[in-house]
Amino acid sequence: MNFKIDEKAKDFIKKKSIKEIFINPDLDQKAALCTSGVVDFEVSLKGKNKDKYESILVDDISIYYNPTMSMYFDDNEEIVISAFGLGSFKKIYIVNEKNLLS
Repeated sequence: MNFKIDEKAKDFIKKKSIKEIFINPDLDQKAALCTSGVVDFEVSLKGKNKDKYESILVDDISIYYNPTMSMYFDDNEEIVISAFGLGSFKKIYIVNEKNLLS
């Protein structure tokens, strides 16, 4: 997996002095018909038990990701991290969603 941080996320990360990002599969997804077979990922700026995560350094940001993500993405697949929202309501997210049915 190759992680890429886009410009929106870089600006937000720099502004908030973020040094670590934690990524996990979203296990609390709604079981709606339109999301059947789709896996989203949740991004947090706080995490526990770093030893349970795989880690990589991208643009001086430590990205800790759940090892189960390798079930969803190929080794050479790019995972894009971005930011959305307005003002202090911005949030970092994973652009990619994974459709397991296709």
